[in-house]
This record gives sequence, structure tokens and C-alpha cells, in this order.
Amino acid sequence: MVQKPHTARVDRRARRRMIRNAADKRLRVVARLHRIFGFLTIAAAILFFAANMSLFSKESLRQIGTYLTAGFSAGQAGDRIGYEAGNSAAILPFGDGVAVADNDNLVLKTPGGTQLTEPLGYSSPELCVNDRYVLVYDREGSSAVLTSSMLVASRQKLESPILSGCLGDSGDYALITNETGYKSAVTVFSSGGKQIFKWATPDAYFQAAALSPDGKGLAVAAFQQTGTELEGKLYFRDLDSEKIISEVSLGSVVPLAVGYLDGSTVAVVGDYSTSIINRKGEIITTISYSVDDLNAYCFGGGKLALAIHSYSGQARSELTILEASGAQSEPLAIEEELQAIDYDGARLALLTSSGLTVYDSALRPLWANTSAAGAGGVGLTGDGGVWLTYPKQATFVSAASDTSEELK
Repeated sequence: MVQKPHTARVDRRARRRMIRNAADKRLRVVARLHRIFGFLTIAAAILFFAANMSLFSKESLRQIGTYLTAGFSAGQAGDRIGYEAGNSAAILPFGDGVAVADNDNLVLKTPGGTQLTEPLGYSSPELCVNDRYVLVYDREGSSAVLTSSMLVASRQKLESPILSGCLGDSGDYALITNETGYKSAVTVFSSGGKQIFKWATPDAYFQAAALSPDGKGLAVAAFQQTGTELEGKLYFRDLDSEKIISEVSLGSVVPLAVGYLDGSTVAVVGDYSTSIINRKGEIITTISYSVDDLNAYCFGGGKLALAIHSYSGQARSELTILEASGAQSEPLAIEEELQAIDYDGARLALLTSSGLTVYDSALRPLWANTSAAGAGGVGLTGDGGVWLTYPKQATFVSAASDTSEELK
């Protein structure tokens, strides 16, 4: 009978000791490197857990689990999102769903479920969104929160009331405050919550701000008042510089909003006119209108959609697309009462009292949905569809919806 060879088992500690004391130098070097790598791995793990304890809190783990569940079920969840929101709620489309901010909470929801819930306690919440982040701040309050679709990225508790805010492409954001001892101030924070720039002035009342696409520049729209005379102002600042790059007078216009159209050109929307201005301080073009004639505006895709009251024929409003070069589209006549617009550079979603119409970049109608009449807001999605927002729910419609009609 053939006997099986006997194999002696070597204790792990003895085996490691034998390798460390081996005659072959290469084995000794490998053993030493293996031991060093093990220590470094343990140290790195300890440092990671110490620096990111918030990621492993009960609330964060619950949010991640909810997010994953929503993602798995989104494909079968339908085209409606229900939510509970107070009367002062701000609602904007975000990602595959909507962001809803009311006095109590910020909630990010998709058709599959809730992605994130963040307690607020705000008196007047305002929302800003981009492809990756949501910024909510308490207008006339002192708090702000930045989140991704999964986790809170940063929180701010300021000493002065917030007047307005803006969100950059990278997640950096700016907050304008009514600063004690000054007329106003603007502070820029990184997506992680670190203050990277602050400008307080005793000379001007800041109204709106915008961060450049590369995150290195800041445009601030303001006004100054001397006695009964009022003058609008636009300032360009570099975030790594203490100098004003350029300062532009807007005449007697009170600015309402400012947004970058490209890396060096902005549009300033005011109560009496809208102007395209470059970083050199040159006014490229200006569209003037009478008081109360501004109906709606929307920045998107490096352009500005501007709707003003029309006095021509049956049209109630005329909508024009403005580019950084100063070029303007042929005006689109709107015969119904305008409710809301959204523009992404490729498509325009136009909500009127008779329903929703979606146009291409040349303002040619693509499709319409009359069942959208009564919605409060609209938001274009990446696939060409539209979220319609109501006080208690959001509904997704597209050209393929049963209630839609193609207009090509």
C-alpha cells in the first residue's frame, strides 16, 4: 500500500520568523516590505475613519441605504414624486428627481424614493442647484447647507442675515450678507465649507453674485445711492486677488440677477434693462424695457432666455435668447399668460396658462402637453423630458407621454 507523504504544518509565526531569518536576502527584503506595508495600511485605515466619522454615523448610513434602494427601484417607480411641503417651499428639479426645501427640511427625492433628508428650521428657504450639488440658504436668516445627492457637503452658520446666494459648477458657493458695519458683503466658500474669499464694502449694496465656470472669478451686481440718485454697478473680481478687475456703471438700473455666459462675459438682468458685459468692463449690448415689463429670465448653456412684456399684436410676451457675443434670436411671441420657463442651451420649456410647450435651440416647437396647465414650475431633464412641479407632487412628461403631442 502506497503511503501518502506526511506534511508538517508550520505555525504562522514560526513561518514568518523563518522567512525574516532566511539565508536568501531577497526573502528577507520581501518580508520586511510586507510588514511595513501592513503597518501603513492599518495607519491609513485609522486616519481615514478618524477624518470621516460622519460618513459612518447612523444618519449617513441610513441616507446611503435609502439612496441605494431608490436607485435600484427608480426604473420601475413611474413618473410621479410625492412630497410634503409647507407654503413657503422652494422646489427645483435635481438629478433624476426634485429638491424640495421648506421651513423644516431639505428633501431630495426621485421616483424610487427619498435620497436625502436634512433638517433645516428656515423661515424663508431658497434653492440653487447644478448637476452635482444643491445649495439651500435661509433668506434673511443666517444658515446655509450644501449637499450632494447623498450626503451633506458643508454647513454654514453666519453672523449676518443672508440676502442672496449662488452656486458654482464645482460646488463652491457665494453668500451675500447684510454685514454689520458695512452696507453688504459677499463671501465665497469651497464645497467643503472653507472660506476662500470675502469682500465687505461700505459703498455699495450687493444684490446678486455669480462664480465663473472655472471657479476663479466672481461677478457682483450692486447699486449705490447718493441722496435720491441711484446707480447700478457691476464688479469683476479674481478670487486670488484683492483688486477689482473692472467696475461698470449700469445707470439707474437696480440689478436683480447676474450670470456668466462664458469665462469672461456675464449678463446682468435689471429692473429696467438687461446688459451683456465682458470682463474688460465693456457693455456689449443692452435691452431696455419699461418698469414691470420683465416677465421671466433663465440662464442655461452659456446663454440667457429673457421674456419681456409685448405690445405687438396678440402676444402677451416676447422671449429672446441672448448669447455672450451679444447676438439675439428672433423673438418668440407668447400669446398666453406666462407661468414659468426653463432653458438649458439646447431646449426651452415654456409653461403658460394653456400648458407646456418645449422648443429646440432655434425656438422651433417640438412638442406640447396641455395637461401641464396648472403646474407651478418646470425643469428640463437631460433626456429632453420635463418635470412639472406642483405644491404636493412633481410629474414627469416627455414627447412620448400619452398626454403629449408632437409639433414637428
